[in-house]
Amino acid sequence: MKKLISVLLFIVLRNSATAQVISDTLLPNSATRKSFLKPIIIDPHPFILPIAKASVRGSYPIELSYNKTTHIVFPSKIKDFDAGSDVVIATVPEAVLNVLRVKSDVKGFMEETNMTVLTEDGGLYSFLVRYNENPAVFNINISNNIVVDYEATRALGIGQSSNSSPNTYVLAEGNYLEEALKVSSQKVVHKKSFIRHVGAKKDNFEALVKGLYLDNNNVLFMKLQLKNKSYMPYKIDFIKVFVRDKNYVKRMAVQEEEITTLLNYPIAPEHINGYAEIDKVISFPYYTLADGKILEIEVYEKNGGRHVKFQLDNQTLLQVKNL
Repeated sequence: MKKLISVLLFIVLRNSATAQVISDTLLPNSATRKSFLKPIIIDPHPFILPIAKASVRGSYPIELSYNKTTHIVFPSKIKDFDAGSDVVIATVPEAVLNVLRVKSDVKGFMEETNMTVLTEDGGLYSFLVRYNENPAVFNINISNNIVVDYEATRALGIGQSSNSSPNTYVLAEGNYLEEALKVSSQKVVHKKSFIRHVGAKKDNFEALVKGLYLDNNNVLFMKLQLKNKSYMPYKIDFIKVFVRDKNYVKRMAVQEEEITTLLNYPIAPEHINGYAEIDKVISFPYYTLADGKILEIEVYEKNGGRHVKFQLDNQTLLQVKNL
């Protein structure tokens, strides 16, 4: 009897030890359990650059229909078009190369897609596309959206638009990034004036050159002071730059070449109140003038006659300072 009890006790103790081992294996202690349940944290890649808000370009919302065509008018000729999906089809009329005809190739597509348009003046335009059998808008003129673009992008804190090319300027001379041009223009606005008596005035409106600066990309920044010396408000229509013959006879053909300005800063205001003045910075690729040539600046009033023009020769251009 004692021998039987001893055998049973041995079996119970052995099973208890085994159970303890199994228990220790399956149910770790509290310290081990905390370590076991600790969340895994993956460190970000050390070489990934953040995308700043200032580098983000906004997109336009647009609705397309299967049975109706939408027309989008751009400031310059269309050079390239891309759609994120084949549900979008587009054509450019041969006679009007700055107009895009676009519609849906699939009736009632559900997923949002996008499309991108590149223009000859270096503009990049992005659109988010959704389907609507009866869109509210069929005709869009992008040029008329510039002021709203500027205000909206400023409020959002993202990359802002400009008058001619809302994103990246791509010209024969090279690539000019809008943000870089804008930063340089901001510096020029706050620099001290050093050029005197170069400009023109008409009917109490005056345009004067106050400084010339050249950056490392061979871009010339010209600081203009625009003064309205009357009660009549002045609205700027455009500021243009030409290379023209220095000496020419009236009624004789004049050889001229318009220089595409890269940025007109600031975009707003374009309205000069009575007895007020503003500073503008225009930037364009720099090069020395050939003999017999001058640089001519034109400032035109919108719906008015107070247009002024004046010339810069090589002697004035050589006063340029490093930015």
